[in-house]
This record gives sequence, structure tokens and C-alpha cells, in this order.
Amino acid sequence: MGGSSGGGGGSGAVSYPTYMTDVHNDWLDNTGVDTITSSITDVMDAALGNSPFLGMDAYNPDADISSMISAEVKLQDLVTLLSSGTSLDALIANVLDDSHIDNIVTEFEADASARLVSTILPRFRRGMQDINAVVSSAFAIGESIIEAEQERNVNRFSAELHARAGMDNAIQVINLKLEYQKIASSMLVEIYRMKIVAKKEETDVNADLDDKDAKWDLEVFQYGANLLASIGGGTVSTKGPTRAQSVLGGALSGISGGAMIGGEFGSSGWGGIIGGILGAASGLL
Repeated sequence: MGGSSGGGGGSGAVSYPTYMTDVHNDWLDNTGVDTITSSITDVMDAALGNSPFLGMDAYNPDADISSMISAEVKLQDLVTLLSSGTSLDALIANVLDDSHIDNIVTEFEADASARLVSTILPRFRRGMQDINAVVSSAFAIGESIIEAEQERNVNRFSAELHARAGMDNAIQVINLKLEYQKIASSMLVEIYRMKIVAKKEETDVNADLDDKDAKWDLEVFQYGANLLASIGGGTVSTKGPTRAQSVLGGALSGISGGAMIGGEFGSSGWGGIIGGILGAASGLL
């Protein structure tokens, strides 16, 4: 630059246009209004030993997991009730009770007896009368055979009905137990699968918090070291424990990066200032 717009003199001093110095002055201290009230030492002292990660814990899913397991236990109790030797034996016995079958058999027997008396025996007797064999031994034997056959039919009906009903009811109870057991087992598998995932997440988050807490003071000193090194353009990038510190780190490291921009604005620290602004922006992003 030359002339009235600014430039360098024989002494090596560098000057800039007024509009640039005005903006520079406003950016640095709001045209003389703003001042820095805390040094980097003050900031570091306040930060040291005050890690925001101290005492932080990941969400503990134990209570929720216990509630889910308790729900499964209640279902498992129902499964147990369907097994022998429990308070549900009376209910199962009622399901398998033969009394309702006996009632059916009784009704069947009554109907068969009625038909025997009203139809079967009269027909037999009329036939025997037609051949004049009412007083013969054949008449008595014939009636005995008819009555015995009826009794056998009733007994056969009763046996078949009891066997079929008992088997069907038993199978229903067994299938019900197996179905409940399947549901309870599936629930338990899913609950423990979720428990494994949730507890791993809890462990990972706690480990990350512990790591950040342990490195907090080291990070604080790193930013102080960067400030000291920035005078010579040598800073070390660090992964800050907070987003705000990442912005600060970007601003400090941006000062050294600004040397590459300085060629466009002269050999002074103006390039470093712009680099610092860009560094802060990149740190925020």
C-alpha cells in the first residue's frame, strides 16, 4: 500500500487505511469501551478442578428392567399354576371332572330305558305272543338278553365319552401351559436382550464421562499452552471436552493458520486476527 491509503516507511513500521484500523479497533475493544477483565490464568484457575463431568452418570435402566422382569414373573406364576401341585389343581380337577359326563350318561341311560320299556320289549313280547312262547324259557332269556344289551350300550357310551372328554381336556390344559410357557420364555429372552444393550450403553457413557472428567484439567492446560505458543505461530490441536472449549481451541489455532492469509494483508498480525476469526468459526462448526 502507498500514499495516503497507508503503507510502510523506512523504519519498517506498517500502516493501514483508516477504515481498516477503525474496524480493527471496533472489533478488538468496541472502540475503547470493552476491556479484558480476566487473564488466561484466571480462566484456567476457575476451570481447574471444576470439571462439569464430575459426578455425571449415564441413565441407569435397572429400575425399568426390574419392572419388566416382574411382569414376566407374574406371567410365569400363571404357568406354574397350570402345573401339578399348585392351588390351581382344584380348577384343573374341575375341568377334568366327570360329573358333567355322568349327567350325559344318565340322560342317555334314561332315554334308552324309556325306549326299552315303551318300544323294544313290547315288540318282543308281541312277537313271543304270536308264537305262544310267553310262558317259555325263551321269553325270559330273550328279555334278559335285550336288557343286558342295553346295559352294555350304556356302559360303552359312558366309557367312550369319559375317555374322549378326559383326553381332550387334558390336552387343552397341556397346550395352555405350553403356550403360556412359550410367551413367558419369549418375554424373558427379550427383556434380557434389552438389558444387555441398555447396560452396555450405560457402561459406555459412564466410561466416556470418566474419560472426559479425567482429561479436563489437562485440556485446560493445553489451551493455556496454545495461548503461549500462539505468539510464535505454534499451537497444538486438542479435542476439547466441551463445545465451547472447541470453539476456543479453533480460535487459538486459527491465529497460527492466519499466517497463510497474512500475505494478502501485509506482514503484520492482521492475517492472524482474520485467521483467529475463521478458526473460531471452524471450531463452532
